[in-house]
Amino acid sequence: MKVRVLPGLLLGAALVPSLAMADDKAACLEAAAKGQRLRGSHQLVEAREQMRACAAAQCPAVVQTDCARWLDEVEAALPTVVLAAKGGTGVDLFDVKVTVDGKLVASKLDGEGAPMNAGPHTFHFEGADGTSVDQQVMIKEGEKNQVVSVVLGSIPAAVPGPAGLPETVPGAERATSSPWKTVGWVVGGVGVAGLAVGTVFGLVAIGDKNAAHCADNLCDPGKASGIKSAALVSDIGWISGGVLLATGAALVLFTPRGRTEAAVTVRMAPVAIAGGGGALLGGAW
Repeated sequence: MKVRVLPGLLLGAALVPSLAMADDKAACLEAAAKGQRLRGSHQLVEAREQMRACAAAQCPAVVQTDCARWLDEVEAALPTVVLAAKGGTGVDLFDVKVTVDGKLVASKLDGEGAPMNAGPHTFHFEGADGTSVDQQVMIKEGEKNQVVSVVLGSIPAAVPGPAGLPETVPGAERATSSPWKTVGWVVGGVGVAGLAVGTVFGLVAIGDKNAAHCADNLCDPGKASGIKSAALVSDIGWISGGVLLATGAALVLFTPRGRTEAAVTVRMAPVAIAGGGGALLGGAW
């Protein structure tokens, strides 16, 4: 028995794959065009999805090539954020839900980077115990793994310290003296040392003067130079010591209290000048 195939049926069967191919091509071209528009408006998350669609295997080769290149460029510019949260005691939290601009982006924190369009966003973190925190963050284009972190829950109350010591708060910064106060104490100490040196050499000069039987600036031969040297050192000690002691006292008394400690190095060198003396002061912190 022979079966006769009508020509119209053959034509219809041939048109089905052709129409499907035409639809795929049109979809690819539309995805490419839409992806470029989204990229131009910096909606890189949405643009990436369109680029992936037009770079698929069913798209024409020329479209695939262009979309694959555009996809790489979008991936490079697309910022990512890492969401993190800590409890009031400083421990990491994981059972935290996060919405961005009202849209759920994470039901739990996993430490992985998530893509996000650049620009200002409002992050809402909500812990398992119902505590929540809102934070506004500027996401920068091209920046990868930008950390957005919050603290959920209250910080523990101050813990009473031992008798005579102030209360402390776990994890709180310890208030310390200002570095200028430290400089003041060091400078004042150097000043006291200078006064002590001045006193010692002053007594030596007086003793030598009495031993040399000095009268009316005339002393025994060979004694005058030693007396003058001791007197000069005494003058330098008194002058520099007094200046440094006054400077140190001013720094200690009038410098505001600071929050951080600093390592301070102060150096003082006496200088003899005609008719008196002085000191050079230098330091680093």
